[in-house]
Amino acid sequence: MDPEFNPTELLLVFGSNIRKSREMQSYSISDLAASIEYDRGCLSALEYGKQNIKYQTALNPARKLNVPFPALFSRNYLNGSASDAIDFSGNFREDDYLLVFIENFQRIMKRKQMRQIEIYGATDIQTAMISRIINRKALNPTVKTLYAMAYTTDTEMYRLFLRSSREEDI
Repeated sequence: MDPEFNPTELLLVFGSNIRKSREMQSYSISDLAASIEYDRGCLSALEYGKQNIKYQTALNPARKLNVPFPALFSRNYLNGSASDAIDFSGNFREDDYLLVFIENFQRIMKRKQMRQIEIYGATDIQTAMISRIINRKALNPTVKTLYAMAYTTDTEMYRLFLRSSREEDI
């Protein structure tokens, strides 16, 4: 685990991947913002890692740009880096990514024998919020909150959004 929780890093990765995908498809920032019904200024801030975003809203750029949702959280997406065995080619596929995230998160917590209180201790995310997410009571958490959960398990966030039948893949 990194010495200190810093969500800015993930927000920069997420925003940069949206910006690169948008530019590769020749969308202006105004056109993308209008097509996903998101404020242009907020989209600009998002692309530069200055804006947190809710999970449901984060799906919209992936849908519109037709890119795999987990890929937007990967440092290796569109960087030409082959250090990761995950293939992010392909298109956006509709899925309940939050449910996949929760299932993978719980699997890792069990394997590492972690408790929810440890998440709060490392990130200051309230235990009640973590509990509501895990119990599917909070259906639209922020990307920053999900990153806090991923951070505490020392797992790359994009891996928690991937469906996998093998535990080693997460």
